[in-house]
Amino acid sequence: MIDVIFNFLLQFDFLIKNNLELSLILYFVFSFLFFTFSLPGGLIIILASSFFFGFITGFIINITTSVLGSLCFFLFFKNIFKKYFNKQIKKFSDKLNKIIKKSSFEYLVLLRLIFGVPLFVQNLFLSTLNISKTNFIISSFIGFFPYFLFFSFIGNQFSDLIEVKEFQLINIVSFELILIFFILIIFIIFRIFLNLNKKFFKFN
Repeated sequence: MIDVIFNFLLQFDFLIKNNLELSLILYFVFSFLFFTFSLPGGLIIILASSFFFGFITGFIINITTSVLGSLCFFLFFKNIFKKYFNKQIKKFSDKLNKIIKKSSFEYLVLLRLIFGVPLFVQNLFLSTLNISKTNFIISSFIGFFPYFLFFSFIGNQFSDLIEVKEFQLINIVSFELILIFFILIIFIIFRIFLNLNKKFFKFN
């Protein structure tokens, strides 16, 4: 089975390298549509982009198509909710917006940083909130950045097809990468905590 996958990747990689510009355009469009519909299996798309096109190009494709695709999903469902479920969504949205009002941007970034929550669920949830397109784009970019940087780097390690069979995750998951990721999460939580305290003392 491993040999079959290995041969497929080798042939596909050869095909892409001989049609690089067309492959870039087609893959960008495919990735954009994939993230627009927020389909499951996004990790495969992220790894594949840097595998076939390199770390930097792959990362740019990943971050751009995921943010723009998610924005399209967000705007579409926001319009659907407003048009057909306005009363039901408004009650939920008003309550939630009051809770996150003081730290809305931090909450948005933190949601993106929670690994394991499907993109479809994230985007659907955000569609119910009263947030601007600008905040959506910036918070998505910041929240996606560490994950896509990390997985784009992993995907790029597979680019040397000779070493694919010997690839081990332990060789690239460094303590420094994990530490930076957790510091980022702690910083955001700390910002939320400070804003909540300011709000508490204001009422007292």
